[in-house]
Amino acid sequence: MIRTLWYLVKISLVLGIATYLATLPGEVVLEWQAYHVTVQMGFLAVSAFIGFLILVIVSGVAYRIVSFPRNYSRYRQQRRHEKGYQALLRSLTSAAMGDYKNARYLAHRAQKFLPEAESGLPLLLQAQAIREMDGESDVDEPYQMLLKNAETSLLGLQGLIQNAILSGDLAKALLLSREAVKKYPKNYQLLRAVYDLEIKNRLWNDALITLDQAVKHKIITRDDADHDRVAMYCALGDMALGSDRKEEALAFYQKAVGVNGYFVPAVTRLTRLYQTLDQRKKAEAVILKAWKRIDHPDLISLWGDLMPPVKSGQVSPRFKRIESVAHFHKGSHSVYVALARAAIEDGLWGDARANLAKAEKSGATEDVYRLWVLLEEMTERRPDVIRQWLDRAYQSPKGAMWVCPKSGRQYTVWQAVIEPEGLFNTLEWREPVSSGAQILLSA
Repeated sequence: MIRTLWYLVKISLVLGIATYLATLPGEVVLEWQAYHVTVQMGFLAVSAFIGFLILVIVSGVAYRIVSFPRNYSRYRQQRRHEKGYQALLRSLTSAAMGDYKNARYLAHRAQKFLPEAESGLPLLLQAQAIREMDGESDVDEPYQMLLKNAETSLLGLQGLIQNAILSGDLAKALLLSREAVKKYPKNYQLLRAVYDLEIKNRLWNDALITLDQAVKHKIITRDDADHDRVAMYCALGDMALGSDRKEEALAFYQKAVGVNGYFVPAVTRLTRLYQTLDQRKKAEAVILKAWKRIDHPDLISLWGDLMPPVKSGQVSPRFKRIESVAHFHKGSHSVYVALARAAIEDGLWGDARANLAKAEKSGATEDVYRLWVLLEEMTERRPDVIRQWLDRAYQSPKGAMWVCPKSGRQYTVWQAVIEPEGLFNTLEWREPVSSGAQILLSA
């Protein structure tokens, strides 16, 4: 209705203008050489107006002819866009109903109709459908498809990384993780995946560099970083020592103690290497600093091992040496056990019995009764008493050990990596939860 009225208004305006121009008074005389033309003013004005209308109509038609290809292309793009979103909606519906084969087909159809900038969601739907269609495609295929779009390529890389980890190809997973970091340098969370995979691949030096970057960007806390760093230095030192590169091993152990001077595995490693290199004073300084703060049986035992060599015919002064540092942890179970063991070694039977009684009172563990057995074998040698102590040793708890909370296994020796799971730096020194758990001499 409104459009009809608007057309009537336009026609009325045109007719009104034409009538007004036709009634204009006057004449227009045109002279050219011998020719004289006289035209009424109204006729000339109406003719000019009609010519103007014809020019407008012709130019409009010409514009439509020229712009037809562009407009037709735009129309086709719009139609393709509509078909693409229609296919996308149907793909989502099929996926929700569990028809993943049809969902994949419709998502592929949507990808064909939609422009490349909008192909992320269709690719994601195709990848999801392929993943759900077990056994019908390669496990990497859906994630390879996601790499085709900038918006979904990170998802594709993460999927490929996960597949590589599940298949045990940790080297491939690490390469893909590093590629993801290069492609998305501002996504600092990716550093965590690179770091974990460098740990799993035993690339300790690379892991140390990545760890510094993760701390810088606050992906890993400084305390957690130091906890891992000292373990990696110990692992590097063990590798160097295993290849008889003692100076290199010494440097790594020194770095480990520099990070944490109270981490018992690092302290004991550095101390033993100092002892091997005949640097007893340095070894004593390291072990004593740690012992003043940490009550650990390895430290007090190692302190006794650092005493000067005993000359032929002399009595071993091990008991006195351990007694000299016992006051730092009065009433400690580990101190009583170390004193009892040293007393047995020095032949001080009375001191051995006194300290074993105190150790048994503070904690009736297996090692206490083993020492009772040793003392009895070296003194009275009564079979019934020895059998009694052996029975108690068998029934008693093991005492504090290196325990892996994740695997549940117990170890007598600390190791940086727990196999076969490849767990890194998980061992804790504490009482085991279950006395029946498997105990290993080393990891």
